[in-house]
Order: sequence, then C-alpha cells, then structure tokens
Amino acid sequence: MINTFSFVPFKPGDVKGDTLIYYGGCDTLGYLFPACRFFKEIILAEFLETKLQAARTWINKEPGAFDWSLAAKYVCELEGNREIGIEKEESLRGKITKLIKCEANEYHPVAPKLPTQVDCLLSTTFLELMCTDVDGYRKALKDMSSLVKIGGHLVLVPVLGCTFIMHGTFKLPILCLDEECVKAAVIDAGFLIKQSKNNKRVNQTKYSVLDLDSVFCLVACKEKNVQ
Repeated sequence: MINTFSFVPFKPGDVKGDTLIYYGGCDTLGYLFPACRFFKEIILAEFLETKLQAARTWINKEPGAFDWSLAAKYVCELEGNREIGIEKEESLRGKITKLIKCEANEYHPVAPKLPTQVDCLLSTTFLELMCTDVDGYRKALKDMSSLVKIGGHLVLVPVLGCTFIMHGTFKLPILCLDEECVKAAVIDAGFLIKQSKNNKRVNQTKYSVLDLDSVFCLVACKEKNVQ
C-alpha cells in the first residue's frame, strides 16, 4: 500500500493560482480534492474519451458514476478543517470548467491547445502509459511545459520501476522509469525542482494489477520556455 496523499503540494503556500490543468487524470479525480481549495478553475485534459465520459458522469451526478466520497472525506480529515466530504465534492464539481480531448502521435501524447497558459499542471501515472520510450517521455514533458506560465508549477506523480498495469483482462505495458530519469526530464523541460518524495512500497508482495517499486511525487517551478 502506498499513500501518496502524505505528500501534499496543495496547502497554504505558493502552489496556487487561477487555473490548474489535470493532464490525463480523469480516472483519478481524488488527487484534485486537495487542489480545489487553491485554484479558481480546473481543466481536465484526457486522451481517452471513455475517461472523459466517466468524469462527466461524476460531475453531473449521473447513475453509475464512480464514488469519490471516501477520497473526499479522507482529504478533509488530512486538512483538518470543518468541511465535510459532500461539500468537498461539490466544491470540486464547481471548479471543473472544461474537459478537453488530448491528441497523441506514435510515441507520446501531445499537449492540448489553450488560449492562455495555466498556473499549475498536474499529471499522475499518465505519461508512463502513453510514452513508448524515454525520448518520447522527455518530449511529452516539454510539450506539457508549454501549457504552464513562467513561475507556474508542475506537480508530477509517476510510478517508478513499473513494467505493466492490468486493465480488466488486458496487460498494458508501462515505460519503466527511475527517479533520476524523471528529474532529468523535468529539468530539461524548463523546470526547477522544489520538492520531491519517493514513496517506496512497504509490502513487497507482488501486485496482481501492476508491478511498481514506488510512487514518486514531485513539485517543480517553471523557470524558462524550452523548444
């Protein structure tokens, strides 16, 4: 078991602003509960239409929507405020203003076109699935960097040492990364790393759904534009 909520970049501090874009995270909306306090607007950008539809179902409270109530309640407990889970869910629903379909080429996902740059980009366990090699991963991070304004932040939560993830009965390959590879790609994309934490697996029993070694959490500030 790995609790990545123990690493909380979204707390009173400088990771805040008007707009956050969550890149490839429509199936992990729980990560947005801590963030919705510090941003006025949240954009969801996703490659798969099925994930976009799942997010719409939850936002619109339609039958069959995934139940994020336990995640919302847990985040409220971590924050130590008087807000309850139902209020947290409604707050997040109200902050999500756009759902954007991403494109992809043969090697990596392509950043969507936005009218203005955002204050923060959040991505969790997405690029590892979409990129076929390290060069593609580095290129994707550079593309993503173009979405963030100078002084804005990147919050990245990749899995490390992972080679596959099960999606139903399908075994999907994952680009196997290590901490230094991720850090080098982030720096090359024009960011300065401000904090990071490598959350190692405590239980070494082999997982049936994925074979990760750890979940890496990183916050970086954009220093410059890159090509």
